[in-house]
Amino acid sequence: MRARLVVVATVAVTALVVLVAVGAARDWEQQAALRADSATGELGGEASLPLFVGAQAERRLTAVYLADPTKANRAALEKQRLVTDRRISSFRHLSGSELEVSERHKWEYVLRVYDKLDALADVRQRADTRVGPAGEVTGYYSELLVTMIEFYQALSVMDDAQLTAETRALVGLFWASEGLSQQDMLIAQARAKGRISAGERVAFAQAYGTQRVMYERWIAPYLPAPDKAAYERIVAGDAWKTKEKVEEALIAAPAGNGGAVEELPHELERWDGSYGPLAQQLGALNLARTQGLLAHGYERADEIRDQVVWQIALSLTAVMLIAFLIIGVIRSVTGRLGAMQRLAEDTAERLPELVGRVQQGHHVVAADEIPQPSGRRDEFTGVERGLATALAMTIEMAARQAADRRGFSDFAAATTARALNLVNGQLDTLGRLQLKYQQDAAVVGDLIDVDHLGNQARRHLDNLLSLAGAVQQTYTEPKSLAALVQDAAAETHAPTRVKNKISANVWIGPGAVNDVLHVISALVDNALAFSPPDADVRVSHVTAVNGTAVEIEDRGKGMTPEAYARANGILSNPPTFETIARKRDGRLGLFVVASLARRHHLLVSLRRSDYGGTTAVVLLPHTVQCPQPTQRPTPVVTPAALPAQPLRATPSGQSVPAQQLPRRLPTPSGEQRTPLPVRTNTGSAAAATGPVPEAGDAPSLPKRRPQTHMAPQLAEPAPTRPGYDPAGDRSPEEVAATWGTW
Repeated sequence: MRARLVVVATVAVTALVVLVAVGAARDWEQQAALRADSATGELGGEASLPLFVGAQAERRLTAVYLADPTKANRAALEKQRLVTDRRISSFRHLSGSELEVSERHKWEYVLRVYDKLDALADVRQRADTRVGPAGEVTGYYSELLVTMIEFYQALSVMDDAQLTAETRALVGLFWASEGLSQQDMLIAQARAKGRISAGERVAFAQAYGTQRVMYERWIAPYLPAPDKAAYERIVAGDAWKTKEKVEEALIAAPAGNGGAVEELPHELERWDGSYGPLAQQLGALNLARTQGLLAHGYERADEIRDQVVWQIALSLTAVMLIAFLIIGVIRSVTGRLGAMQRLAEDTAERLPELVGRVQQGHHVVAADEIPQPSGRRDEFTGVERGLATALAMTIEMAARQAADRRGFSDFAAATTARALNLVNGQLDTLGRLQLKYQQDAAVVGDLIDVDHLGNQARRHLDNLLSLAGAVQQTYTEPKSLAALVQDAAAETHAPTRVKNKISANVWIGPGAVNDVLHVISALVDNALAFSPPDADVRVSHVTAVNGTAVEIEDRGKGMTPEAYARANGILSNPPTFETIARKRDGRLGLFVVASLARRHHLLVSLRRSDYGGTTAVVLLPHTVQCPQPTQRPTPVVTPAALPAQPLRATPSGQSVPAQQLPRRLPTPSGEQRTPLPVRTNTGSAAAATGPVPEAGDAPSLPKRRPQTHMAPQLAEPAPTRPGYDPAGDRSPEEVAATWGTW
């Protein structure tokens, strides 16, 4: 978003700068063109004005000389030629040397004047030798003058409407001056010859018409006030009136055969007296109009230049203000977006922790934990409020869900506790029946089978009670780790296969004995289930900096790396009831271990052992450990004090004393005792496996010699299951699937 806003701002500011630059460049080119026109007109135009008048005078004297080649006419012509040459030299110098190349405007017309002047020497020679018609010689001068007028006309086309309108009068003055000069040449030629031909008379009439049209339509309407006043004085003067009378007399003179006027009107004698002053007045008007136009051109160029400067300054100022506004808007928008992004990121980081606290039963006030909207009123306020509302609703929904879960857990715990009491009652009844029918081996065997199923049901209900979060009846005294492992082995179906290698003097606090025992019992039972029937399960310990690690190693076939990763994920992050329900296989081992481990901050993990099986590691932190309690005297129990015990059949067909069946002893009325959460399946066998618990933990068991107090059936080695193959009993996939759905 920030990049897009920056692109939009850059494009907008660049477009404004380009627009200003284009407008300023156009105006700057206009003032440069006006300045170039004025410079060209000042040097080239003013320099050409004397040449213009000189060419008109030389044309008149050339026509007179061709009509009457006298010495006086020749001398006057030569004198005028010298004047014309000086004016040609001045024109070439001012327009070609003084005028800078960058200021040369409409220069192609100046070059055309140069071309005409290059032929002047040949024309003069033809006039001197009187070769060719006189009209061709005088026609050269007329063409030269027309070329110069075209140069003035080209300069008059300026890039400014007002100046273009003013140049009309100046161009009209030049055309009118040329028409009057042609009339003067024709009258002078006619007076020298004493007659005027029909063609010359027509040319005189055309010059007269051109002059009147120019004065009436192109000059008078467009002259500025000072020049118009001078023009009106000229028109109202006697010289102008005399000129008009002579023109009318010559045009109205009677013509002879062929249209020629053989007798010239006597009014022609008054022409020279009126033309001289009139030519001077019109020449002064032309010069004044030319100078005024050039001065106005410079003024207009300076005005446009100042406008360009001010336009650039004001435009750049406006562009800078707009740029600052855009930058401010971008910073404001990006700042709000950044604040919202930080709010979202902070909320995304804190929301799982808040939901976790809610699920753990803590009271969380959303208004205190979630950042509230900033209070600014803009387009983002609604988004902030919506986000805050959504987060508050999320926490509220999590709280409701957690309350529902706690209610379900309480309901499941209460129901499970009632079922567990019934199962315990059943087991106590089975114990009494075993004592009653201890002499009947067949009945005792049937009772043992029922007892085994009851113990499995009790273990399953214990698992449900742990998952429901109910705190079971705890021990009132600590227990050593060695004794705890011994009790865990006694909880299994094959305690003799559990090798207890715990030798550390580590004691577990009373509040954690039951749950730690449950965890180790589940892991040992699982290790026995997936080991060959003749293989042992080794339980050892490793002392670490942050606690004591219990390692339970089996001799099974292990699991795949993916199965280990999946199982360790469950152990490190206990799932909820929804996850357990989705599995739909009824096995709760991993979930129970994970739940109990989290309750006491135990670290439980599975890995492949060096023997190819699985090693379960339970790290007991210092928080569940306690110092060794002070020893106290314990009563000595002799073998003679033990009652006669009936035999019970094992799954392999052997018999063990019925006293070894698990039973729960009732608490005498009014007496507080330590609960017995561990139920031993084989009393004498459990005493024969592993080291004896430390003194002070429980009453000492009678010491017996191995193989001397056992039933004859137990003295024989356990038969191997027919068809058992240690290398091919279960595939790794079967083992992995069983561990993964524990």
